[in-house]
Amino acid sequence: MKRTTHMAAAVIGLLALGGQAFGMELKMQTFLGANASTTKAFEAMAAQLKTNTNGEVEITVLPGRAVVGAGETIDAIQNGLLDGQYTAPSYFAGKDAALGVLGDTLAAYPDSATRDRWFTEGGGLEIARALYDKYDLHLICPVYWPPEQIPSTKPIETVADFEGLKMRAPGGLASDLLSRTGASLVTMGVGESVTAMETGVLDATDLANVALNVALGMHNQAKYSVLARHSMAVTEMSVSKEKWNSLSDDAKQKFTDACNAMSEELRSTLSEEDQMAVTKAKDELGVTFIEFGDEEASQFRQYTKAVWDDWGAKSADAQAVVDSHKAFLDKLGLN
Repeated sequence: MKRTTHMAAAVIGLLALGGQAFGMELKMQTFLGANASTTKAFEAMAAQLKTNTNGEVEITVLPGRAVVGAGETIDAIQNGLLDGQYTAPSYFAGKDAALGVLGDTLAAYPDSATRDRWFTEGGGLEIARALYDKYDLHLICPVYWPPEQIPSTKPIETVADFEGLKMRAPGGLASDLLSRTGASLVTMGVGESVTAMETGVLDATDLANVALNVALGMHNQAKYSVLARHSMAVTEMSVSKEKWNSLSDDAKQKFTDACNAMSEELRSTLSEEDQMAVTKAKDELGVTFIEFGDEEASQFRQYTKAVWDDWGAKSADAQAVVDSHKAFLDKLGLN
């Protein structure tokens, strides 16, 4: 009887740990390097989440390309090499047109904050989760990513100024949009594009936000930074459905809350970094910043809808994402 009592007490003690003795380790790869603010924010989130869940969720954060390339993480999760990802759906545009449309809303919205309302108010989160479910993934939450700008050696003040511009573009929807403006697009690596602008092979490049553009040396020669709202990328955090379903309801909620909190933290952190980069670019590099006005933004929005029409025709899932965005834009009065 005494032995049975001790065993029962031990079982009760383990249960009281809330899963600590049965913790789940998740290997999750990010889309940027180890020193990126996004990666550091994820590492801090992972550490806090382990504490908050009494060890039930223990994430090993892997920097971009640590296991596979950015466009291969879904396959790696399905093959068991990874358990999850912090990435951008646009990396998988070649795999699934719907992921391409989900991953970049181009010039449809005036800013990231307005676009992100589609997830919370326009049914976007439910649509995205249903899409990810087809890949045996659970999308935990979309994560804030700042508006992207175009480093250029020439001023781009109107949509017409893209005509004949020699420009690096990575493919996908953003390249489709830019090609409709008459830009001459080239596919090349990030490092190559810096040299190409310095030697005159390129006039401009589609890359990222101001802070990252400055850090990568994009403005060594490019003395213009253009906010044309040509690309408005979505980033997200997701894990395999098998791993997600193995977590307790409490851990799932805490994981979701942590993801959303990290997103809000990055909204502040990345915005501050961009402001510091703008100051540095102006004062130390002599960069001029150009922002498209309402007329040019409206014209780019029409180009965006034309791109959506073509990509929506690729699959029913892609069309569902397009239709949802168009309905939300109509609700916001952004026609």
